[in-house]
Amino acid sequence: MRFSHLKVNGFGKLVQKELDLKPKINIIYGDNEAGKSSLLKFLTSMLYGASKNKNGKNISDFDKYKPWKTEEFSGSLEYILDNGEEFEVYREFKKKNASVYNSEKEDISKTFKENKTKGIAFVEEQTGIDEDTYMNTAIIEQEEVKLAQGSQNVIIQKISNKVSSGDDNLSFKKTLATLTKLQGEKVGTDRTQNKPINIVNADIKKLEEKRKYLEEIKEIQVSNNNEFENFQKEITIKDNELKLLNELKELHDNYKLKYAEVEFNKKIESENNKKIEKLRERLQDDKIEERTDNKNLKFFWILEGVLIFISILLFVLVSNKIFGIVALLLSILNIAYIFIKDKNIKKQIKEQENKNQEDILKEINLLKKNNEEKSKEINENLNELDREVDIQKEKIYRNYKEILDMSFIEKAFDKDIDELPKAIIMQEKNIEKMKHNIHEIEFNNKTDNKQLEELPSVIEKLDSLYEMQEELNSLNNSYNIAKECMELAYDEVKKNISPKFTENLCKTISAVSNNKYNVIKVSDEDGLVVQIDNGNYVPVDRLSIGTIDQMYLSLRLSSLKELSVENMPIILDEAFAYFDNERLKNILEYLAKEYNNHQILIFTCSNREEATLKSLNIDYTLHNC
Repeated sequence: MRFSHLKVNGFGKLVQKELDLKPKINIIYGDNEAGKSSLLKFLTSMLYGASKNKNGKNISDFDKYKPWKTEEFSGSLEYILDNGEEFEVYREFKKKNASVYNSEKEDISKTFKENKTKGIAFVEEQTGIDEDTYMNTAIIEQEEVKLAQGSQNVIIQKISNKVSSGDDNLSFKKTLATLTKLQGEKVGTDRTQNKPINIVNADIKKLEEKRKYLEEIKEIQVSNNNEFENFQKEITIKDNELKLLNELKELHDNYKLKYAEVEFNKKIESENNKKIEKLRERLQDDKIEERTDNKNLKFFWILEGVLIFISILLFVLVSNKIFGIVALLLSILNIAYIFIKDKNIKKQIKEQENKNQEDILKEINLLKKNNEEKSKEINENLNELDREVDIQKEKIYRNYKEILDMSFIEKAFDKDIDELPKAIIMQEKNIEKMKHNIHEIEFNNKTDNKQLEELPSVIEKLDSLYEMQEELNSLNNSYNIAKECMELAYDEVKKNISPKFTENLCKTISAVSNNKYNVIKVSDEDGLVVQIDNGNYVPVDRLSIGTIDQMYLSLRLSSLKELSVENMPIILDEAFAYFDNERLKNILEYLAKEYNNHQILIFTCSNREEATLKSLNIDYTLHNC
């Protein structure tokens, strides 16, 4: 793998920087603070992203390399794999994922697996090397080799650790014990108390109970809200039903007086009929009186006949004939008087009777005429009222047929006028009851809302705790896996890797030291030891800083050959600061020969590397930063 072209839109102090990188050796030259370190970090960040984690540093790479002079925090990098395939990666560092394009400029980002935190792992899939391994092998930054006099033992320990455990930052014996201790302190177990995992689990349990309680309240509230909506819908329906009943009642009330007038006229008609009947009865009564008078006169004439008979007897039988004659004359006179009077009385009665009957008949005829007119008026008014009422009912029906159930409308229209007030009162009570239920739900919701205000905070805290729990479990698994792998790898490294590393290391040291050091071994007690001229083995920390740097660089480069399926670019940032001219010549000659399949980027503020390469007739490309 090699880099072919890079473009920096904004990264650290770099803005709109482009660079064409060549195969083999590239020297990136620039004074201090010229942006070389930013350019180096841009390359690795394009491959693996700019981490937002501090990882023990004072500031994360993401924050450290935010552009100084622009808001554009992005760039692109073109690279070629060993098989000749060309790719381009574009990355906006504020986003997790990069965009990867093939030689046809087709976006193939989704073809790579995605890491939860770092995004798509295209470099690992294409080269087989992850960020940590790449940083510990192919990239040698200035702070890794630029050592103070008293730091030699640290670098020697790194070399020893690298050979024995595969990682220059891990010492197996110390790390295994430290891991176990850290596992207890940083994570804890089921048997521990007041450790992170125990505290987190206890807090999770407490908050889960609270969340469950609040979610139950929320479910009840959802149910109440559904009921609230149903009540509101039902109230709307009931209000419309009440309006219908009131309109029907109002309709009846509006026409009640008019119907009352009709009823009053009917009553008058009925009373007139009763009067007619009474008048007819009077006619019958007058005839009965006439017959009664005739009977009385007949009785009177019989009585007068008896008196005349008695007068005749008196005249015949009594000797005093005068008395009899007088009595007879008086009877005759009385009869004549009665006859005349009877005749006059009959005449008067007949005249009065005729007049009375005529008056009664006139009155009957008048009443009949009035009743006929009244009946006609009643029928006309009643028909008109019925027509008007039907029209109004039809209007009401049309207004409500689309918004109310037909069965209710039909029942409402079928109700008598006397039933409507009761139905209205019952409807008003139902509405009032529903409104009371709504107020009760609103009050309960108001009370519940005060508690539910905590739910987002509880969920947020739980999410944070779950994340912490996951991190702790992941950390715990990492500890367990690390310890298990270390135990397995330790023997494997000693059996297989250590001899190979040692062989490569010996070869490299021999080449760069002019065969001064040819044998190097790893001792569990002394770490990395080297054989000197008299055959004795001494710890490397007794050697010069330049020699230590040579060994450390050799170890990284030897490791790189074994760990990557690609010939990864080797990046050296002021890596030869402690090399004298002879060592510099040896290492550059060795790199050019042994790593001729690798692209080599040398970041420097000195012209020593360029001068040495010229003296060795080794091709290189110079870039000014």
